[in-house]
Amino acid sequence: MKFFNVSDNFSKASVVLDLEQFFSDERWQLLGDLIPDGLIIADHAGIVRYMNTAAESINELLRTMIVGRPLSDLVQQTRLDFTSLMDAFAGGSRMNRLITDAGGRNYAMSTRCLRQRDGETNCFLVVLRNLDTLAKITNSSTEVPGLAPVSGGNFSPDAEPVLACPTTIAIMKRGLRSMAMGSRLLILGESGVGKTELARYLHRNAGSPGRPFVHINCGSIPDSLFESEMFGYERGSFTGASTRGKKGLIEAADGGTLFLDEVGEIPLQSQAKILQVLEEGVVQRVGATTPHRLHLQVIAATNCDLRTLVKEGCFRRDLYYRLSVITLVVPSLRERSGLIPLLLDHFLVQVNRRRSSPLQIDAGCRRILQAYAYPGNVRELQNIIEHLAVVCDQFATEADLPIEQMDFQGAPSVLPPCSCHSHSYSREKDSELDFSAGFDLKDAVRNYESHLIEAAIQKTGSKRKAAVLLNVDIATIVRKSKSLAEE
Repeated sequence: MKFFNVSDNFSKASVVLDLEQFFSDERWQLLGDLIPDGLIIADHAGIVRYMNTAAESINELLRTMIVGRPLSDLVQQTRLDFTSLMDAFAGGSRMNRLITDAGGRNYAMSTRCLRQRDGETNCFLVVLRNLDTLAKITNSSTEVPGLAPVSGGNFSPDAEPVLACPTTIAIMKRGLRSMAMGSRLLILGESGVGKTELARYLHRNAGSPGRPFVHINCGSIPDSLFESEMFGYERGSFTGASTRGKKGLIEAADGGTLFLDEVGEIPLQSQAKILQVLEEGVVQRVGATTPHRLHLQVIAATNCDLRTLVKEGCFRRDLYYRLSVITLVVPSLRERSGLIPLLLDHFLVQVNRRRSSPLQIDAGCRRILQAYAYPGNVRELQNIIEHLAVVCDQFATEADLPIEQMDFQGAPSVLPPCSCHSHSYSREKDSELDFSAGFDLKDAVRNYESHLIEAAIQKTGSKRKAAVLLNVDIATIVRKSKSLAEE
């Protein structure tokens, strides 16, 4: 067998490679676009002559913007860290280097220089390989997951339980069928019932491993930053924008699942762009002139009544119908009381992994936990078990339960009136104030502010609505909530 000798053929001065003629051949274009790695080729003058489809995706630049322009333009416009590329071209050197992009993804960059017999550069090649994708392929499991009932037995530390309840199984099957058909899902249910865990389960079991799952809490993003965070932006599109631009959260879910949690909190002025993503399958960055096509599965979730929000004009009717192609209603834990023993055992196994000695719960404590209504649903049960794991040595009894935090009426607690709706001050409580030694006005104001913020969030159910109630912007609530949590 005789192999093609690159150095002998490309080095003859009489047959200098005509790159333009070579790359104008449609057969080469097709072959280059089939290569999974990014390939960029520049001529001896540093002008980019070819860029395949993979290189377009990695650099997030259209080849029409780069081909025919200097290699230095690519270095300036790409999201990759190409700081050493121009040195490699100038020196005509072979280089293998690990680089990252603005989103933190890792790539292997290799450069090669093809020369003529007289030593002059004929063309310069850059090959880019996505190491994160390669790692996912290497580490992915070939097992096909299925429905598995939860019991008090052994649990995989990485697997989340699928509860063997007829209602839950029916929800799972309908969700998986919808995911297989590419239908959009809207998950409804009270806070703490497990909407996020359901979305993660459907994502894991409805497609190939390694696909991205992007969880977005729509209520945690300030209105002023919503579009730039969700849709991304081009470099220089506004003051303070990154010089490399930024990929939005929606674009980051390309090829996987976009989970819009608290979807009822999306600002009304941004709902039209979300609608465009759902209807046309494209996203357009802030400052961009052309949209970018996406392939993703959309799951939305909320504990709000979206139909009421539509009637009040706070949520677009057309967006509601686009999201609710298939609606899954997750019942509250008090409606599925048969799951309480299973969940109790599951959370007990979880906390015992972190204890030096296992925790046991006596029969009296279990009876109270079984009969409790759990207005906070699964999340509240998990918190109670966590509490017992901290305060108990080996056995948990009725006396160890956080009775003062548990609502035995089975309904959300009613908040005491606060002065956020009134600026009047009651002098009747002056006698209750403690001005003993060590009193600090700043600490007192901070504690009162903490109480108001927590009370407003609990009453309204979201930080965005709490901001409206307290007459401040959402950024203030998010910032102060974070600082209070750190304290």
